[in-house]
Amino acid sequence: MRRLALLLAFLATPSFAADWPMFMGDPAHTGRAAGETRAIKGFRLVGRFDIHAAIHASPVAAQGRVFVGAENGNLYALDAKTRTLQWLYHARGGIASTPAVADGTVYFLDRAGSVHALKADDGSPRWTFRTQGEAVFAAHGMFGMPRDGQPVPDPWDLYLSSPLVHDGKVYVGSSDGHVYALDTKDGKLAWAWRTGGMVHSSPALAGGNIVVGSWDGAVYALDARTGEQRWRHQTGVEQKTSIMFGIQASPAVDGDTVYVGSRDGFFYALDAADGQPKWRYDAQGSWVVGTPAVDGDSVYVGTSDTGLLLALDKRTGRERYRFDTKVWTFASPLRVADVVVAASMKGELHALDAATGRARWSWRGDALAVNDGRVIDTATGKLDTKHMYEGGPHALYAAVEYVKRLGAFVGSPAWYDGQLIAATATGEVLFFEPQR
Repeated sequence: MRRLALLLAFLATPSFAADWPMFMGDPAHTGRAAGETRAIKGFRLVGRFDIHAAIHASPVAAQGRVFVGAENGNLYALDAKTRTLQWLYHARGGIASTPAVADGTVYFLDRAGSVHALKADDGSPRWTFRTQGEAVFAAHGMFGMPRDGQPVPDPWDLYLSSPLVHDGKVYVGSSDGHVYALDTKDGKLAWAWRTGGMVHSSPALAGGNIVVGSWDGAVYALDARTGEQRWRHQTGVEQKTSIMFGIQASPAVDGDTVYVGSRDGFFYALDAADGQPKWRYDAQGSWVVGTPAVDGDSVYVGTSDTGLLLALDKRTGRERYRFDTKVWTFASPLRVADVVVAASMKGELHALDAATGRARWSWRGDALAVNDGRVIDTATGKLDTKHMYEGGPHALYAAVEYVKRLGAFVGSPAWYDGQLIAATATGEVLFFEPQR
């Protein structure tokens, strides 16, 4: 009788697909969709929801809802099946932090400096925690400006740190230079550790530590329980123009290895135990801003100026193949079934054969049709970066905004309930179903 009661209780419980509850899908940021084994030929657009506001953060999904934050300060909760709005919550500042969902609560950081905890079912607030303030990275002399002038804001600093939720704590970085550990129940501070720069990287879990990058160019491993520094690895530091400087990327952890890109033009594999380098890949002067997706053999990561999606042997760093997106690729890739999905700033999605790198499917948004050749060459599809940088910071800012208006993918795609979910910088949340 007891077995029958348990069976009936189980059948009566709502069944949800495997969640994609935080940035890159899991606490280690591996970017892998679990449980998908059937080959994918491509995808078909089956729905969209227009937010009408800029989106830089990535969508996440849990327990039947898709959550996405926008720069208008709204966090949106959409029904994953009907793709309709369930609720929205308005924060004081724009949301460039990918939400994290755990135990019925959704967490995110806004540009006004507040970490929010909301009830996931209706968006009602549970608590807030104030950092010492969020800002865009700025430096003297950036992009050729006089070093004795005002600090120049970096138009590429698009993201805030995204929360990691683990074992009763919320971990998040801040522009004030700290990494914070907060109690999930009430938001009280458990500990804070100060780095040497802004922290817009998102913490990842590595055993008993969390690892995170800082704008001082270092990767830190901190004890998840106490906040004590376990190790620190310094990447390249160039302070003349502060362009090839700092870790904007979020790390991924796979077994005993931490993978992370830097704006110094290299991609690193570090020993998770002590931070010692295992190998580094030379990205030929191109920033590595995205987080890699990791599978049994490879890491997949995009580059900025060179516009590549790279597949690297995760044990040696040897390049297995490259795919030319022809444009900056800040969004992190997704590894699902037998394909890698890449999203570029040209408003294109690509599904590549994970083993060979051959393109199986591509999609582009309607907005790219209005491109007039000022920034993206109409003949080659490549960026005209020379003229962008020659025009000084104001021209560069205008060019970045122009590309975003063409439907750029700045945030990273997610996978939930057999759907590929991606959000454009122009505010469209797109839903695709796989074609087998």
